[in-house]
Amino acid sequence: MNRMKALVLYAAPRFWFLLAACDLLAAATMGVLLRTMYLVELPFVTFKPWLHGHSHGAMLGWLFIGTCLVFLHDWGKGRLTRRDVLLLAGIQVAVVVMLISFPIQGYGGMSILASTMHALLSLLLLGRLWSRTNSWPAMGSRALLRTSMFFFGLSLLGTVAIGPILALDLQSHEIYYWSIQFYLHFQFNGWFWFAAMAIGVRWAEQHGIDLNMDSRTMVLWILSAVLTYALAIAWSEPHPVVFGLVSLGVVLQLWAAIRTFWRLSAVRGQARRQFPDWARWSVGVALACMAMKVLVQTAVAVPLVARMAFTIRHYVIGFIHLNTLGIMTMLLLTYALWVGWLDRRSRVARFGLWTLTLGIVASEFLLFLQGTFFWAGLGIIPGHYWHMVLTSALIPVGLALLLMGRRSGTHPRISSPGT
Repeated sequence: MNRMKALVLYAAPRFWFLLAACDLLAAATMGVLLRTMYLVELPFVTFKPWLHGHSHGAMLGWLFIGTCLVFLHDWGKGRLTRRDVLLLAGIQVAVVVMLISFPIQGYGGMSILASTMHALLSLLLLGRLWSRTNSWPAMGSRALLRTSMFFFGLSLLGTVAIGPILALDLQSHEIYYWSIQFYLHFQFNGWFWFAAMAIGVRWAEQHGIDLNMDSRTMVLWILSAVLTYALAIAWSEPHPVVFGLVSLGVVLQLWAAIRTFWRLSAVRGQARRQFPDWARWSVGVALACMAMKVLVQTAVAVPLVARMAFTIRHYVIGFIHLNTLGIMTMLLLTYALWVGWLDRRSRVARFGLWTLTLGIVASEFLLFLQGTFFWAGLGIIPGHYWHMVLTSALIPVGLALLLMGRRSGTHPRISSPGT
């Protein structure tokens, strides 16, 4: 009987989602420690290795696993198979090894092995997810999700290139920087971006709302994702042709965003009637961050702004967190609350969600505000690093409270086999 209960537990998407949320809790705690280093000396924290542990835990643990589980669960219509569970277990083990090994050794034998293991297992899991989208609408969630998975695979070419670059002793060359940016660019502007749209479109399909994307808008999004990689090159190669590609990419992205906004506006009334009150503001935060992401990248069409965006660290960190926390984390947590993986009826959980959201919004505001102060030559805002530590601490505290809330039943609009 105990063995049967264990099998049911491990086959439940909720179990793996909460485990992935613990990856976020660990990564967020590491992030607070990294910001505390600007105020007090922490002898046990070495900045660069801990930063690698923080970023790998958040992106490869929380965001990758959480995103895959949302689509594997598919609003209660999907189940985890034995192979899915084995792949998830392997991926989670790799994440734990990275969370431990990166702070200790940085890029060393164990952390590189774990990263390689994660990449291989991730491709296998995405391959299984790809086959399950065969019945999804062709110009809806299926096209968006498969495009996001394609960009995930494409982004890995950037990490594969690092090995030969290091072997040729080119780590001080700009090509090393380009390879890292290749990975990050197609993660944020490909994998995460199209997955975020797929989550929204799949929700609409399950609730009888036509939010499918026309082929022209889809092509615009894809072209803009490819062309805006030129921004990473423009920082070190400020050639007019490179800036031309950047400008073309952001113009196409803005065009795609406007067309998508028109589509969203057409179904806004239908969607509002389907949304619970709590979900309106959580999804609203995610949509506002998506709009801000497009506007920020549109601004880099101006060469002066493009150089500023890459040379002011606060802008870079703010943009990264805009994608990882503001967009993806808010969408994943909304999904978990909707299907009952987290309890939206618990006061502790609701307070935790508010606290986490406040931490995300406040820390983003402070990052972009301080970046603007640096750009304007006004120096540092008094007490800035204290403010950053306090607002950043709201994120792990809020998440811990959210996880402490007791489990509720599933949302009444869906059935949830294997939740």
